[in-house]
Amino acid sequence: MFNRRKACILVVLAAISSNLLFSYELTFKLTPGAFFPFVSGGQNFDTVGFNGFFDTGLNLNNVLNAGTEFGFFVVPKQNSSELPEDASKNIVMVPVGLHLEGNWFVKSRMEVSAGLAMGVGMAMNGRLTDYAPWARAYGGAAFRINPQWSVGLEASFFAYQSHALFGMPSIGGPSIGLSVKFKLDTEKISGKVNASIEQEESLFPLMSKLYKENPFGTVYVENNESAEIRNVKVYFRTENFTASDLLCGEIDSINKRETAEVPLVADFNERIMMFSESGNIPGEIVVEYDLLGQRRTSVESVVVSVYNRNQVRWYDPNVLAAYSSTTSQEVLDIAKYLVGVGRNQLRSGLNRNLQFAMYCYEGIRLLGIECKPDNSTPYSTSHMDGEVLDYIQYPFQTLLYKSGDVDDIGILFMTMLEATGIHAGFIPLENDFIVLIDLSMKASQLGNYFDGKDRVVVMDGAVLVPVAMSTLREGFVNSWYNAVEEIKQAADNEEEITYYSILDAWEYYPPASVSSGGNSTEKPLEDSLITAVETDMARYVTTEFGPQIAAMQNQLASKGISVELLNKLGLLYVRAGMYSSAVPVYERSAAMGSVAAMNNLGNIAILQKRYQEARIWYERALNLEPNNSTALRGLNQALGYLED
Repeated sequence: MFNRRKACILVVLAAISSNLLFSYELTFKLTPGAFFPFVSGGQNFDTVGFNGFFDTGLNLNNVLNAGTEFGFFVVPKQNSSELPEDASKNIVMVPVGLHLEGNWFVKSRMEVSAGLAMGVGMAMNGRLTDYAPWARAYGGAAFRINPQWSVGLEASFFAYQSHALFGMPSIGGPSIGLSVKFKLDTEKISGKVNASIEQEESLFPLMSKLYKENPFGTVYVENNESAEIRNVKVYFRTENFTASDLLCGEIDSINKRETAEVPLVADFNERIMMFSESGNIPGEIVVEYDLLGQRRTSVESVVVSVYNRNQVRWYDPNVLAAYSSTTSQEVLDIAKYLVGVGRNQLRSGLNRNLQFAMYCYEGIRLLGIECKPDNSTPYSTSHMDGEVLDYIQYPFQTLLYKSGDVDDIGILFMTMLEATGIHAGFIPLENDFIVLIDLSMKASQLGNYFDGKDRVVVMDGAVLVPVAMSTLREGFVNSWYNAVEEIKQAADNEEEITYYSILDAWEYYPPASVSSGGNSTEKPLEDSLITAVETDMARYVTTEFGPQIAAMQNQLASKGISVELLNKLGLLYVRAGMYSSAVPVYERSAAMGSVAAMNNLGNIAILQKRYQEARIWYERALNLEPNNSTALRGLNQALGYLED
């Protein structure tokens, strides 16, 4: 008897001390109700008795709750009215123990719970007292009036094991009652939701458009409200640098005192490109959430660190495409001027893209722009290490400063090409930056413009002309041939050679719109530009068409004069832009009755604005072939010019 009483006291003391020593969020629940002891053995009882429980608990992890349980039972004996007056008519029990309970908030104001309790109880039958273990399993549902108070219903099954630890209880059965629960925070909470951000490193203005979908940090949302919060939406905004409040993420629920995280994204506007020096942006994290069905908003101030707009890492060379913005007014201004000059000098038989590229490249050179290594972050070392923070100029800066490293010059050149509709790309070699010009022609057309494949790059059926940026001062053709040799040397040295297309890279790294806000007024002299490009064209024609022309002349000498060979030779002269050489060849073929030669003579005359001569040649062709479509079309064109 003494040992049972002592054990009961120890259980009570341990349960009370567990709450006092480790209090954080305490719960107190009172559950009076009715008890139905119909599964009891030994003693017969009335159908209904009365009971009540008082639970104190410690919230362990917002789901589990553990603590003490105290109870009382008054169970009338069967036919108690027939018992002698001095006989006990009720069994009174006082169970004391511990409980472990799980709680789930199925809705903002609806809580369900289930638990298990056990301990040592004292049963009193008149003067007789008994101590025995007991256990109770229970579950319930409650309505939350506010974060502290809730009321509900609870059902349980109670078993007092007087005769055996297991088996039929001496008193047992279900009970049902009304529960009232109160929660007490022993640690003060702010009653709000807090938010903070973390960045692994500063954001790059260059890639500001990417941050709308690609996070540049993490937002931490800490729930310091008095209960869990639901339907959480997190936004980021700044007063001057974002175009909208962008949704960073949504969270179904966050329990009290817990922290959740979402990616930090932002809808930056063009003002982010004002950061010519590294600095900070004041911003706000806006958290919208429901607390017990009420919508609330919390706004937290944060600071975002920003690199200057020129900085980047070479972890992916495609990122250089972001520097290449064709909306820069300075680039548009100079590119349109250079191509405009080239358009007036265009040779119809040669590739247009190649000719315009010559005008752009020579224009850069004649502007006095020099290729100089960046002493602080030279290309030769920066592009080899993706961890190095490199400084790269925007095209307008290269035009303004009149100098740049090889990658700066290359970005300016590629931007000018793209601004005129010529696609470009680049190969970052170990010691040079190679720009490749897309000629918009198929590999099958190579023979019409080049003497073989040695001086071009053929990739996926496209023909590209490489140009080295390190030899800008040597002009287009020298830089072209130097690039060819450097690529060959890199291949021989098993150096990595990777081509990056600006057009393809823009899909991942959209161009950053940044300029000085004005036009570039300085332009190279037109005569100097034409002279420089004509020198390039002469070298190109000599190198690429010279061998083919010589071979055709040898055939004429060895096989004799024929219309077919004369027309082939004339076509080579036309493609090379050597109209003065083509005319006598075609005249000789026309004298032999070639309608094709007559049409070509008319075409040359149109190009040289000798419209009356063109008319004569087309009419001669039509006399021989009245339905010749080329001659009909050419004659109409010549007559139109003559009428004007």
